[in-house]
Amino acid sequence: MKNFSLSWPHLKRVALEEVEPLVSRRLFAQIAEGFPAQSFCRARTALLRSAGMKIGSSSLIQGPMRVTGEGNPCEQISIGTFTLISGSLHCDIGAPLLIGSRVRIGHDVSLLTVDHRVGPEEMRSGERKFGTIEIGDGAWLASRVVVLPGIRIGAGAIVAAASVVTRDVPPNTLAVGVPARVVRNLSRYGDSQPAGDLDAAPVSSRRFLYQA
Repeated sequence: MKNFSLSWPHLKRVALEEVEPLVSRRLFAQIAEGFPAQSFCRARTALLRSAGMKIGSSSLIQGPMRVTGEGNPCEQISIGTFTLISGSLHCDIGAPLLIGSRVRIGHDVSLLTVDHRVGPEEMRSGERKFGTIEIGDGAWLASRVVVLPGIRIGAGAIVAAASVVTRDVPPNTLAVGVPARVVRNLSRYGDSQPAGDLDAAPVSSRRFLYQA
């Protein structure tokens, strides 16, 4: 009986950790993750808002968004307006994830705010460390990009497909590779003429503005 009483606090903590996803708003995010890609986009976005994410108007989550972390990590995610996330997107949350407005994120991207220090030879994956990720307004992360903790991707920057971002990317630059490095500066208007107002935007961008 004495041994049982000594273990009760541990048992209670384990039990709470096991059932926590079922009794918190995080459950909405887990439901949304099960929706097929490229369908139920507005419903998925609404569920993620209900889970605690701050998602601005006219932003849309098109594919599965897997959020990992302790407690309800959805509450540490903020997304601006007119942002489009293709999915699937993995967000490992131990620090805030701040995604700006008019951002585009491609398929199979990983945004990781959790890492490990180098441990001793007995176990090289040491204690955890955390760092906020910030993605500036108008940035574009192409498919299969990985962003590590503590990184800021500047406004108007592009990260090319399959790149691993280990250091900050300045605004209006193109970063490529593993690890990603800046290969050129980007002009204010890119490859297009000045867009003017939203009504002049290409159809591929304009079609999402009032959906969510």
